[in-house]
Parts: sequence; C-alpha cells; structure tokens
Amino acid sequence: MKDLCLSAMNTAENLRVDYADIRIVQQRDQRVGMVDLSPKQLIDEDITGFGVRVLKNGAWGFASSSNINIDNVNASVNQALQIALASSSTKEGRGISLADEPPHKDCFKTPVKIDPFDIAINDKIQLLLEINKRILGIKYIVKAVSQIRVTKRHQFFASTEGSLIETDIWTVNAGYTAVSVKGGDSQNRSFQDYPLNAGWEHIQSMELLESAERIAEEAVMKIEADYPVEGRKDLVLDPSHLSLTIHESVGHPTELDRVLGYEANFAGRSFATTEKKGNFRYGSEIANFVADNTLPGGLATTGYDDEGVKCQRWDIIRDGILLNYSSTREVAPLIGEKRSKGSARADGYYNMPINRIPNLSLMPSPENVTPEDLIAGIEDGILIEGRGSFSIDQMRLNFQFGGDLFFEIKNGKKGKMLRDVIYQSITPEFWGGLDAVSGKEYWEPRGFRTCGKGEPMQIAQMTNGAPYARFRGVNVRRGRK
Repeated sequence: MKDLCLSAMNTAENLRVDYADIRIVQQRDQRVGMVDLSPKQLIDEDITGFGVRVLKNGAWGFASSSNINIDNVNASVNQALQIALASSSTKEGRGISLADEPPHKDCFKTPVKIDPFDIAINDKIQLLLEINKRILGIKYIVKAVSQIRVTKRHQFFASTEGSLIETDIWTVNAGYTAVSVKGGDSQNRSFQDYPLNAGWEHIQSMELLESAERIAEEAVMKIEADYPVEGRKDLVLDPSHLSLTIHESVGHPTELDRVLGYEANFAGRSFATTEKKGNFRYGSEIANFVADNTLPGGLATTGYDDEGVKCQRWDIIRDGILLNYSSTREVAPLIGEKRSKGSARADGYYNMPINRIPNLSLMPSPENVTPEDLIAGIEDGILIEGRGSFSIDQMRLNFQFGGDLFFEIKNGKKGKMLRDVIYQSITPEFWGGLDAVSGKEYWEPRGFRTCGKGEPMQIAQMTNGAPYARFRGVNVRRGRK
C-alpha cells in the first residue's frame, strides 16, 4: 500500500498537477442482527480499493477503483487529471484553492485491548440470542430486535505535499429494542447504541444482558403511562437524548460547507452564517460546545482526516457565542482561515471527502452537579431519556424532538412515567434556555455511526457527548392523540 501511494504521487508530480492525494483503504465490516430468536443479518465483508484526487487549474478530478495494482493506480491518476481539466473549463473565478497543511509522516491506531474480530460470530449470535430471550420472557413483549456491529478500517494516505499517513481505526457498537403490545396499543423501548472507537472490551462494559429485562419492562410500562399536559415546561435531558439534539441543532448548522451554501441536502443549509462568527448568541452563557477529534474513543478520532489534516480540538461555541465551524481544506480559505479544522471524511475509497461533523460535545459543569440537583430546581417539568423521532427545517432553526422514556417532574421530584412526549423550539431560543448542566462525572460520549449527508449520500460517524442539562420554558406537546 505504501509503495503504491508513493508511485501514484510520483506519477501525479510528473503530470504537473497542482495537488494530488490518494487513499488506499482496506475495510472489514461485520454485522450480526437478531429478530426474536432467529438471526436475520449475518454480514462479514471486506471492502478494498483506492481513490485519487487531483487538483488542476482550480478544479477537482477524482477516480477510484477496487482493482489495486500499480498500472491501475497510475492510470487512475491520469484519469483524475483529465476530469479536473474538463471541470476547470466550467469553473467560476479562480476556482478551488486549499488551506495550508504541513506534510505529515505518521501512523495512528485506535487503542484496542480485545480485537473484536477475535470474538467468534457464533459467540456474538449467542449473546444476542440470550438478550432476546430475556426480553421475550416479559409479559406483553411481542418482538425483540438486537444487533452488534464491529468495523476495522486500515488506510494509507499520501499527497504530493509529502504526507504519508497510515491509520488503523476500530469501531464497535451494540444495542436492542423491545416492542410491547397491550390492549390494542404498542410501545418501543431501546437500549440505544453507545458506539466508540475501541475494541470488544467496550461491548463487555455495556452490561447488555443485565439491562434486557428492565428495558422490556419499561416498554410495557410505557403503554399505560399518562400523556403529558401540553404547554411550557422545564426539561431535564439525559446525555443519550441530547446527543441527537446537539447533532441536529449545533453539529450540522456549524458545518462550513452548509453555512456557505455548498451543501443543501438532508435538511439543507444553516442559519449560522459567517457574519455571526464571533458575535452571535447561540445559547446561554453556560452553553460551551467543543469540537475534539482527539477525544479518546471518539468516533471521529482518527489521527488525521481524509485530507491528511491532523486532528484538532477547538471551540465551536464558548459562553454561548458562536466562534467557529468545522471545515475542510477547500472551504476554510473562503472565510479567511489559513488552516482546515480537519473535518473532511469519506465513507469509502470510492467517494470524495466532504465536510463532516467532528466529535462535538456540550461541556459539563466544573462543579459537582448531579442530575438530581437539576431535577430539584423544577416545579413542573419532564425528564427525557434516550433518542426518538425528530424534525428540523431547512435552515436548522425550527425543530421538534421526541425521546425514548419520559418522567414527570413535580416540585423537585422525579415522578410517574409519561408517554409520547415531544418538544418544539427554535435553535437559539432553546439553547438560550439552558440554565444548568451536570458535572463531568455524568458526561457521556454518545454518538452516531449512520449520519447521512451529501448527494450521492455518504455515511459518517462522530461522537456528540453531553452531560445532563436543564432547559427552561420549552413548548411540550403530545406526540399521539
């Protein structure tokens, strides 16, 4: 792989390109899925190939192939150049210029104690089978769905600027859902995925079996729970739930390609336009959002992005003020930035890297604040656990979110279970209502493996961590009449 990368870059230099890079990727992806007591998904696939980008006369050219040999690699460099030349004939102005990045020669690997591929598929099936048995053993449960996914991506990156980077990234996750039916009604309750860049030791730490019966019992309890009283309520949101709210209302709106109008797919563009940088109040003074692609175990912690930019840590929002965006080498110069934030990632060798959400987290309180402390400050409110449905408009302003489990809060105490709660708000208004967060002991690195973006669509993964958080005066509605 290393020799092929060097040959490709030598060919590119001989062709007098302005810039070129290559990624050679070997990826193994294993998925095991169980429905009730029957395996429904058994996938163990290897995907190998390379992608070449060439920049010439201010335009990109790209070519890829699964046929990895020196002749095909060098031919693909020439093909990418011809595409770039053709594209440059239609460009406006000077075209594309790239932010600076020093050359890197490095190797980065996810720290792994137990290789997840050393665990036999049959052992994974047996784990999911036992989970589903426990779920189905609870009265009124009619369906149990569980899954495990483990991935390893080995990549070499090289550029005409002199970078040569090898990365080995492991990612694991597991989860399950119980479906209850009683009296002509149904409810779901999930043990939601907690993916990390880690080894099988993370799966062992999740206590999947130990939680199965509780999850099933809560699915049944949801059927008989009361609907919420609609109106303005104070909310306490747990880290699992907040991960989605952060993802949609902070992560996507601060992708610089959306801000600039380069991207308008999958709920569109962004209200957080560049004139707001450094002065716009995005949330309250305790709203601090940090992007950290060096976060241990973070799903976007890869050492370097897919443009060879070293992973970094930076503020997106500090003390409630919008300060920065995520960016790539292509879009960073358009707002006067000299260096990319290292947020370019591709979901395979066959795609160009695009601007993706980093590991983006709401930071906890420096004080020893507990979830119970947050609840104690509410007279009339709701505690929401886990993720549910969501909807958000084309500028990432107006939204509504559901959840997975709900509890009434009355006079500072957690009370009875509720069902089918949704809340509606406008992004700056919602984060402006943030008035308390728990301490770091209650912060969790939740995240996503299936964030879709682009056309054609690409899938990416990132961590959206959070503590427990309290919000004042949010509009609460019933999700079902």
